[in-house]
This record gives sequence, C-alpha cells and structure tokens, in this order.
Amino acid sequence: MNLLISKNQKLNSLKYWALIPLFLVACKKEPEIKEQKVDTVTTIEKPIDSLSTILKTEKESNQNIVTVDASKMPIRLNLEITNPNDQIILRLENLNQTKIKGYLKTEKPMNIRFNQIRMPDNTFDGPFSQTIEYDTKQKGEYWLILAKSNMADGTPVGKFFVKIE
Repeated sequence: MNLLISKNQKLNSLKYWALIPLFLVACKKEPEIKEQKVDTVTTIEKPIDSLSTILKTEKESNQNIVTVDASKMPIRLNLEITNPNDQIILRLENLNQTKIKGYLKTEKPMNIRFNQIRMPDNTFDGPFSQTIEYDTKQKGEYWLILAKSNMADGTPVGKFFVKIE
C-alpha cells in the first residue's frame, strides 16, 4: 500500500514539475519595442505654428498645382508625390518680398528638389537642390516646380515638408 501511495505521489510531483516550464514560458513577457523616429520625421509630424492655407489645388496631367498666398509668409506645407513622374507646382500668389528662401524635408530618403522657378514675366531659372535662395526682382506670381532630379538615383515618391520664407 505504501508503495502505491509513493508511486501516486511521484506521479503527482512529476506532473507539477512538468507544468513549471509551461508556466515560465507562458509568463515570459516580450520586451516592449519602441520605434525610434528620425528627427526629420518628428519635424514633419509636429504642427509647426499652423500649416499654411492652400487657396486652390489643381491637377493637369502629371502636374499637381498648389496655390498659396505668398503675402502670408512663411509658408509651411506637408505635401506628397504618389507617382514617380509627377511634379508639384507651388504657385506663390502676391509675392512682394525681395528674396525667396525655401527648403524641403523628407520623411525618408527621397529624390526630390526644387527643379525650377518661374518668374512673373514667364522666364525660368534652375535647377536647384532641396534648398533654394533666390532674389526676386519682380513682384507678382512665382512658381516653384518640385520634382525628381534626373541626375540622381532614388524614388521621388513619398511625403515631404516644404517651408518657404
């Protein structure tokens, strides 16, 4: 009889010993993984003052035309290119200052730049880079044409932030 009781006790204790690793595995908590954001991403996601008001947007073939009031500088916009052959034309209406300064910040590495600037007399200048500093000798409507650089690699598709002052 003692032999039968000790066998039952051994079986019960073996059952409990077998359950211990299961509890340890079930209770093991995976470490929490936090995404670290690159500085440019946090800059894009934070509201910077208030983003500028877009007066009008139009689409003509591969050109997305965004019209803003340049008399309310600085201009801050979050924009996106979804097709590799698209261009964004930023129309600055009522520009009356002597210099334009602008820069682009991308969420991820992206092939985009200020390709050209169109002056009120329909003359063009460019190409530029992801920054522009240009003396404006005329008052009126200026166009900043944003698109990929054919001399560089990388995708021109993605979200980016534009600031013009």
